[in-house]
Amino acid sequence: MSSKERGGVKFLKTTVIGGLVFLVPIVFLVVILTKAAQLMMMVAEPMAGWLPVESVGGVALANIIAVLAIVVVCFIAGLLARRAIIMATVENLESKVLTKVPGYVIVKGMLSGLHDDEQYKLKPVMANFGSSERIGLEIERLQDGRVVVFTPGAPNPWSGIVHIMAPDAVEHIDMEMPMYMENVERFGQGTDEILHPPTQGDPNT
Repeated sequence: MSSKERGGVKFLKTTVIGGLVFLVPIVFLVVILTKAAQLMMMVAEPMAGWLPVESVGGVALANIIAVLAIVVVCFIAGLLARRAIIMATVENLESKVLTKVPGYVIVKGMLSGLHDDEQYKLKPVMANFGSSERIGLEIERLQDGRVVVFTPGAPNPWSGIVHIMAPDAVEHIDMEMPMYMENVERFGQGTDEILHPPTQGDPNT
């Protein structure tokens, strides 16, 4: 096999693997939501049969009940998550099982970025490598003070490299997770706007 052919096979292999890693967390969420919807529909359909209307605004009443039931369950789960004993049990489950699922940590961090859960929130950072800098995510801080940083491989924010860096080489940046994802997917386009956001009164805004 020629070097060109080997290069083509390597490119195909890495692209397929990269696509798989990208899809795993998405499929993970879709499967969970699908299973939740199926369970709720088993309860919602009999309940809908007891009510005088079959649809609201063209949407089947059973579907509306199922969605509301999922929202209520999530709300109750959020209340329970505040209890120390339940939180400890969930954390134990995550550390021993769920964190071993490909993409779970990133998905958890992305969702945590929507609220103030500092325990799992992934923080966008600028990682300094001396001759260059890269935008990445702070995963955790080690006991010796060093920082575990994940830098993505554009345009796939789910695949990249893990670095263990000195704390003075890592700088937090004011950047929301959706903006981080978009920046990676656009090969870094818009970085200047992230690092130098326009201020109020700026004639260029």
